[in-house]
Amino acid sequence: MKISKKTFSFNLGLVLFLALFLLVFPGNNYWWILVPVLLAIILTFVFKPPLYVLFLIILGGGLFSMTMLRSGWLYDFGMGFWGPNGHDGIWHLALINQIKEKIPPNNPIFSGTVLKNYHWGFDFLAGLLAKTLPFSLYDIYFRILPLVFAILIGFLSYQLGKKLTNSSRVGFWFLFLNFFAGSFGWVITLLREGKVGGESLFWSMQSISTLINPPYALSLVILLFGLLVWNDKRKTGEWVWAIVVGIIFGSLTVVKVYAGVLGGLALFSFWFFKRFFKKEKQFFDLLAFLSVGFLSLTVLFLMGVFSGKPALVFKPLWFVHSLVESLDKLYLPGVAVLRINLANSRLLWKLPFLILVELFLVLIFIVGNLGTRVIGFWEAARKIIKKKITEMDVLLFAFLFFSLLFPLLFVQRGTTWNTIQFFYYFLFVSNYYFAQYLARVFKKKSLKIFLGLGFLLLMTIPTTISTIRGYFGYIPPTALPHYEIESLRFLKQQPKGIVLTFPYDGYKKSGVDVPFPLYLYETTAYVSAFSGKIVFLEDEMNLEITGYPWQERRAKVEGFFSGRNEIQARGFLLNNNIDYVYLVNDQVLPFQQENLGLKVIFNNGQVKIYQVSK
Repeated sequence: MKISKKTFSFNLGLVLFLALFLLVFPGNNYWWILVPVLLAIILTFVFKPPLYVLFLIILGGGLFSMTMLRSGWLYDFGMGFWGPNGHDGIWHLALINQIKEKIPPNNPIFSGTVLKNYHWGFDFLAGLLAKTLPFSLYDIYFRILPLVFAILIGFLSYQLGKKLTNSSRVGFWFLFLNFFAGSFGWVITLLREGKVGGESLFWSMQSISTLINPPYALSLVILLFGLLVWNDKRKTGEWVWAIVVGIIFGSLTVVKVYAGVLGGLALFSFWFFKRFFKKEKQFFDLLAFLSVGFLSLTVLFLMGVFSGKPALVFKPLWFVHSLVESLDKLYLPGVAVLRINLANSRLLWKLPFLILVELFLVLIFIVGNLGTRVIGFWEAARKIIKKKITEMDVLLFAFLFFSLLFPLLFVQRGTTWNTIQFFYYFLFVSNYYFAQYLARVFKKKSLKIFLGLGFLLLMTIPTTISTIRGYFGYIPPTALPHYEIESLRFLKQQPKGIVLTFPYDGYKKSGVDVPFPLYLYETTAYVSAFSGKIVFLEDEMNLEITGYPWQERRAKVEGFFSGRNEIQARGFLLNNNIDYVYLVNDQVLPFQQENLGLKVIFNNGQVKIYQVSK
């Protein structure tokens, strides 16, 4: 029986992929891998990609997923968490537990409130899968969904690139860049420290870190699919498809508000361009935009975005200025001082110099984050000069404009740097134009061309290699120790109730070896995540982002544990409907448990759980 090249390539890629798993994760249960494997097989028959594309999707997608796959598994030291999973992953687990109970979900880290100012579309999907699939939530979050997203991003990137340009090469390079493109941060770390690193040295995370932000990864899947549908159905002019396009782009708001805003503005800009510059009356474009606007505003209202102060604060060039002022970023103190002096000067003749410095810093911000992708702008300019701009280019240019404009002009209330997430989509669209450049220039076969390709790849992937290398080490930054796994499993089996935990103190991890226990590592939602209970106060970082008055509540918690007044301490527990008190190691009660109306229901020597008598 003759085996086709495509079948051979798929099997080879799959074997290498599985071999990688067995090497990195010996002795674990792999039944969950059936989900992404079956999806890959189905999409192979649907899209029928070339051998080299199929191979890249399978093996490259596996490497792309390594930022997630090892977290949430049990090791000798407990359940390990690599990278941001030690905070962000824990938050999503806590939120998924509440979404499985009701929608809109209760806030798992601020008892007595409903979650607001947060896009929980991804968490709803994960919760739905956790209810229907015979896999643990940890396998769904850290393994199944990352691999599924990697496969979908891979196939859809290839298909969109091929469809828009009628070139498989463009599809291949767009796929490759969406997996592995990086910044020029490695140049700075190499010169300063003699080592390769610096993925986010210019502020923005890069392609390889896509999956550690699952809502962003899901938004890319929806965006790629939406662009394919828009490109295919816009020419029909049918109002039904206009609404479908609106629903697809509008759903971005549920998953990632930043993407929803950009999608709506891009569609509006396209309609405006066609109506007032091309003098084309396109009902399809207007209806698509109105559908996006209606759905997005409805979603934002239901998520409570309009219930407080505006999320965005006008602060022009904050990222650009902090880039040269912050020690953990590019840090150019001489340039920073020069800019500040020029900005504070009242002499008008210095204004042109200030403008030049600001423009220089903006250029550094853009080029540093883009890396070699900056060449893609030459490709875009070339299309403009030769008047080969397509309708998709008009839409994507709008995406580029707004995804750059927002981080340059606004910061986010609570967590200033969060608006950098608009810029992620700037990098994503830039990949498409750099892919066109690579496909056009390197289609000719010559030694000179191949050397040029090799040089560009060497300049593109160093930060990717540096980042992914950090996820292969045996010891992670943080872990949930076995003694806490036992205690939280016990707490999960208890009746519903509000849990009081000790206020987070980052100074206590001084002198502690890695992996840090979660309660010392960072302010996280881990008690809620692993017990399924709502906590009185936890994960102050996310509370700050979502705009809750956590400082007042923390003062109350500190007052309770300071032991100032026994009667007030008992009243605190009753007035705030506290049902359980969860304490680890040296965390102790302020008074005798009997005087507080508490009884021990769990004690393994390192964790004590008390129940409040009412």
